[in-house]
Amino acid sequence: MTDNDHAVRILRTLPDQPPAPSTVDVARTMTEGRRRRRMRRWAAGTATAAVTVVAAAGATVLMRETPPAPAPPVAGPSTKATPSPKAGPVVPVPTGCQVTKLPTSGVTKALTTAGDPSGRYHAGRVYPDGASVRTVIWDNGKLRPVPAMPGLDASFEDINSSGVAVGYSFDDAGEQAYVLQGTRVTRLAGGRAAAAAINDAGVIVGTLGESRSAGFPARWSSPSATPVKLPMPSGFTGGDAVAVGEDGTVVGRIYRPDTDGTGYLWLADGTARLMPMPTVDGAEATAFWPESISGDGVFGRAVRDDGEARTFASYRYRISTGKYEPLPAELGPPAIGATNGRVLGTTNDNAAVMIAGTEVVKLPKYQGLKEYVVTSLSADGKVASGYSTDTTPEEAVANRPLTWTCR
Repeated sequence: MTDNDHAVRILRTLPDQPPAPSTVDVARTMTEGRRRRRMRRWAAGTATAAVTVVAAAGATVLMRETPPAPAPPVAGPSTKATPSPKAGPVVPVPTGCQVTKLPTSGVTKALTTAGDPSGRYHAGRVYPDGASVRTVIWDNGKLRPVPAMPGLDASFEDINSSGVAVGYSFDDAGEQAYVLQGTRVTRLAGGRAAAAAINDAGVIVGTLGESRSAGFPARWSSPSATPVKLPMPSGFTGGDAVAVGEDGTVVGRIYRPDTDGTGYLWLADGTARLMPMPTVDGAEATAFWPESISGDGVFGRAVRDDGEARTFASYRYRISTGKYEPLPAELGPPAIGATNGRVLGTTNDNAAVMIAGTEVVKLPKYQGLKEYVVTSLSADGKVASGYSTDTTPEEAVANRPLTWTCR
């Protein structure tokens, strides 16, 4: 991996449009090398575009580079964004939400990276000396004694209800994918790879090869299996699998040369299809970036370029109907769905929120801190995880691992 590759991976973890003035120490964030993808089955990540100027407010990012070419048109169901059916199930509004800091055994800098569908397990990273990284697991809010993942800048990207976690780190050969089972951390088969998600059946998805845009989306049927490359349509040169549903449906992105990619589905019945483009404010989007999957819903952002500006809008895509439903607020990546219809995310001011139907409920702040990243939501929509990113007079970046519980 070249220094440029590493820089791109670091930049892809930064928010698309931080508020002004931002309290995030960008230089320190880059130095830390936080490159993890927050795209997974319940908690998913995203790759952001290279930008040069960020707007002070709203969802517009001014660009100096030529925007990516739109994905090819796709025949199929209507691609217009439509509101949720009025006759659909009522989504319970979260109440009684409480925030709790996860224990870190005295380490002052730590964060979460993933959570399981039951809300029992959470994966994360601690920085014992403020710079070096160690992967950790919390079990019912308590630090669990597990071996750390080998390599540099290690991160568990997902964890299932059995406590099996997957992720990747870097060594001299590049990215290496790993799985934690019980008290053992072992490398996944396939050579250079990154594991992004695991479901409760033990199916793992991720990417084989040098990078997302030039690699191959892949599926491991079990932690001990040899990976299988997922098929891509003609004309696309790379792809990544970023989330897997409990039925085995895989969602990711596929890339043409010099583009940011757009959403693609590998369905449980063995078929695959390009996700259509949503219509945003009367115009077709340039791309759709999926960030999580829950049941029949894929959650993510529509991207629209007009040659000078890039705008975003948050949507739920219904796999069964092929239609998009706009969410009532734009969410910074990731948007994380639950089976009861709740959606976890952050707003443009980096507040953690939970959406229920048309209601946008702000989650409680920890000790008055204002900026958060969210990383997981349990299947029942009651347990969320994330961390703070504020700067304080005492700390350049106040990363604290957190959970929120709601009724």
